[in-house]
Amino acid sequence: MRIACAQYAIRDGDPDANLERSVAAILDAARGDPDADLVVLPELANSGCDLPSRESTLNVAEEVGDTGAPKSPTLRAWQKAAEETGIFIVGGFLEKEGDHLYNSAAVLGPGNFFGRYRKTHLWDREKLLYEPGRELAIFETPLCNIGVLVCYDAWFPEAARTLALRGADLLCVPANAPDDWVPEGQRRGDLTMLNVHAISHANANRLFVACANRVGDSYLGRSCIIDTTGGVLAFGSATKEELISAELDVGRSRQEKRLTNLSHAFGDLNPDVYEGLFRNLHER
Repeated sequence: MRIACAQYAIRDGDPDANLERSVAAILDAARGDPDADLVVLPELANSGCDLPSRESTLNVAEEVGDTGAPKSPTLRAWQKAAEETGIFIVGGFLEKEGDHLYNSAAVLGPGNFFGRYRKTHLWDREKLLYEPGRELAIFETPLCNIGVLVCYDAWFPEAARTLALRGADLLCVPANAPDDWVPEGQRRGDLTMLNVHAISHANANRLFVACANRVGDSYLGRSCIIDTTGGVLAFGSATKEELISAELDVGRSRQEKRLTNLSHAFGDLNPDVYEGLFRNLHER
């Protein structure tokens, strides 16, 4: 399969402009040369994340509903694009359910809404705005088994490992990652911390990782697609709106997980030393 990551600027609080831009990115990926089977869009692609108040955030948030046909105008438009082109989509969006807000990501394809993931690890003031998600789910699609994390989630190795153990072949990460706050003299090349975490997750868990990061203002771009070895298959610029893409053999992820049951990260894991870890963490 071929996967693409779309990195572009998002207009905070302008859902109409953002919808037009996201659909254009989907069509570009689906009709490109070569064309992609799946495209990953950035975090909060319908809204942006820099909104002035809770009220304004609720005004642009969208409901998914309980059925297989989402209520959300953004998800309906993405579903239509998927049906017209045959492409699968993983994209971040601002979700509301009643008075609750979620930083979510949808997984959909031609004729199928596979569901949505809600960001489980909330950064800084996000905790004042969003409810945390409660589940690390696997989305079983005709392409492969997809795990989803959203931006700051990728800073938690436990989340990636959980998805790998549950059978993910591919980890998709929609992101709005800003400045790394790494001192200038300590940076190494073009790699951001999002890239570093993606490389680590891929190598440690023997799965492919695809991160689509926003560009513009203080956002870092540098979207990436990472091989199961931790090798970089595709890498975006810091400022340019663009699609990056790569060919993936998802069967390799499954094969390497079986092989590493005898060695490496899975087979060599010693679960006894982790007993009570999280209980002790919360007792401190």
